[in-house]
Amino acid sequence: MTDAEFGSRSDLEALRRSGRGKVVVLLVLLVAALGAAGWFFFLRKQGTGNPEDPAKVLVVARTRGYSIVLTDAGFEAAEGTFEAWELKAKEEVPNLEVAGIEAIMTLADRFGYGYVVFEKPRDVDFSALDIEGGTPELPEHVRFAVLSAGDFAFPHVMTVNPKPSDVLRGSSVVILQALFLQERLAETLPDAESPSIGAIQLRDRLGEGLERLAQIPEAEQMAEKIVHQVRRQLEEEERAERKAGLVGQPLESGSPFVLANGQVLSVSRGFKVVTRDAVRADLDLDDTERLWAGAPGVDAEARVPCSAIHEGAMSVHESPRYWMSDDGAALLIHSLSDGLVLWTLDASQAGAASGCAFTSKGTVSAPGPGLGEAVPAGHGQIARVGTVGRQGVVSVVTAGQSDELMLGMLDWVELQQVAWLSDHHLVAVGQGNDGPGLYFFDTQTPMTVLHLPANVFENAEALHEVAVGKRGERPVVVVTAGYSPRRLYRLDLPQDLSSLFASPPVDAAEPTPPDVDAGEPDEQDELDALDELDPLDTPTEDRAARGLPSIVRLDPNRFVATALTTEGAVRAPSVAADGSFVAFELRGDQFDPTEPDDSEIAAVATTGGALRLLTRNALKDHDPRITPNGSHVLFKTRVEIPKTDWVISSPRVVALGGG
Repeated sequence: MTDAEFGSRSDLEALRRSGRGKVVVLLVLLVAALGAAGWFFFLRKQGTGNPEDPAKVLVVARTRGYSIVLTDAGFEAAEGTFEAWELKAKEEVPNLEVAGIEAIMTLADRFGYGYVVFEKPRDVDFSALDIEGGTPELPEHVRFAVLSAGDFAFPHVMTVNPKPSDVLRGSSVVILQALFLQERLAETLPDAESPSIGAIQLRDRLGEGLERLAQIPEAEQMAEKIVHQVRRQLEEEERAERKAGLVGQPLESGSPFVLANGQVLSVSRGFKVVTRDAVRADLDLDDTERLWAGAPGVDAEARVPCSAIHEGAMSVHESPRYWMSDDGAALLIHSLSDGLVLWTLDASQAGAASGCAFTSKGTVSAPGPGLGEAVPAGHGQIARVGTVGRQGVVSVVTAGQSDELMLGMLDWVELQQVAWLSDHHLVAVGQGNDGPGLYFFDTQTPMTVLHLPANVFENAEALHEVAVGKRGERPVVVVTAGYSPRRLYRLDLPQDLSSLFASPPVDAAEPTPPDVDAGEPDEQDELDALDELDPLDTPTEDRAARGLPSIVRLDPNRFVATALTTEGAVRAPSVAADGSFVAFELRGDQFDPTEPDDSEIAAVATTGGALRLLTRNALKDHDPRITPNGSHVLFKTRVEIPKTDWVISSPRVVALGGG
């Protein structure tokens, strides 16, 4: 055999062997494919009915409206209760052999729903389902659980919403967070790597939902910026010599009160900045007002709850209102449940831990119609002022007693404000037929009223407010009077209060009633003539006969009024306990011509002298109150919250220092 013949035969045998090998390989592959197909069709569970669509969602909930939310986000959604969907499954699925949650999942599979959302999943029994990894933990914040259905299941995959954002509100976001944790939906997220063509197409369908998810970080950033702006306004943008500080936290709204023991009581309500669209913000306010006690100017973390009063908290649903006495020794609180209750402070208890040593003195009878303003005093009485019909009325009640002591009923006089001069004496601002004036009252001689005309104050066409310091026999009285400017005056009394009522300096020019004698008038004619008189022109004996209070017109020449301010508009004066100076709200375009309604806190000595601005900012500061030792001034600041319609009242404090 030649070499050529041998080579040809060897090649033929090699080809034959190669062919047999390929056949073997092909047969092995064919058997494997047939086995896989058999496992897929006969052993592996699979969906039935319509192909599953990841954008189709079936919602099991007791609350209506989720289908609309999901439809707006790009999904095709249907919703109903657990019982309704179970009944629907029995109607739509032939030969259904399961019930409960299995029936609902079978229904979703048959009609091509990719996912089933369960509201309040802690109330649902998932034990009948094969869930990958088992049913996950369902903490309190979980509102929705999502189960994959049909071909997306076997086993089912469950995802739950993460802890909801404190800023972005709305159930749609929470549902979407739970849904987009599912694998096929997660692939549509903008940060998904190498998305498939199907995921890109699905991303277009669910664009609105993806935009809603993107609002979460946007909302967080917006809220953080708003909080920073509020903090900057309150803490950093102050141009006064001494920086005012917060009484509490930046995200609190409320009022500060000075206490007789040197502490500060603050009543505040916390809030959060929230939004539903990451464009406009809103405030979510607490349902509770907190009462805190602490030293003036200390950090908010150092304050303690004022547990002596309602355990330091009042529900806003009680509509609580608060009135503090000027000396900081009594607090009147109104609530829907308890009515009016007076609390008095044990001033000997000092220090932050015991700075709120209040004791209830009992309830206070409700005021009659027309009696609005309530002014408590540290000795346990409450003065009331108002207008009833045509009469200005001042009365006094004592906590725990039902009797009401009437101090004055003045015809055709509108009484606007009242202040305690001492434990027994009061002064009110009023407007009568003969113009504005001050009215003095004595609880020991009720229905005896001393009237001081406003002409004691220079160019005072109106009186507005009265405040008192150094209460006792010779109090320091300050009054705001006039319009433009609205000045602050110190009023010097010619004698102590007891002497003032015992022997008042009567106006020598007090008018006498006109002669009503026209022939022989009868008794009715005389009464009709008296009714036409100004009540302050009626002689004392005639007033007594008619049951009216005895009104004495004081001689304005015996009183001295000294102007303490010359420009701007003064409001809400507060006199130091020792009477040495007065703090007040001051408005005027001389501080900022672009903001004529801006108001600052100012102070001036009651003996006169240079005015000191305690605040200089673009905010409206108001309602100052001086601490008993005169070291600090508490006040409130109106702050407009950016991107909202809210204006909060932030409690603040400024140290006076020297001068």
